[in-house]
Amino acid sequence: MANANEMLEALEDQVLESVRQSQDAVVKAVKTWADAGKNVVPELPSLPFADQLPSTSELVETAFDFADRLLAAQREFATAVIDAARPLWNAEAVPANGKAAPAKKATA
Repeated sequence: MANANEMLEALEDQVLESVRQSQDAVVKAVKTWADAGKNVVPELPSLPFADQLPSTSELVETAFDFADRLLAAQREFATAVIDAARPLWNAEAVPANGKAAPAKKATA
């Protein structure tokens, strides 16, 4: 029988696969839409200073680089909060490796 962590990981994998499938469907739909509309949209004049603006790919990279750094900072924060609160629970019941110790048998 799977433990709670294995069950959670399996659920996470299912969610990620569903997200990937949805994303693939959206990319396909946008490509179809763009291909169909490329002859309908008139050519627009260039913007002044357009050469000084970041490309769309650069904007995406910059945004995700920031998101990566922000998520890493949040992980550090969450870990620090857990470590700070550790004295509130029995260290034996929840060891640093996160695996619960086996329950002790009551003695009569």
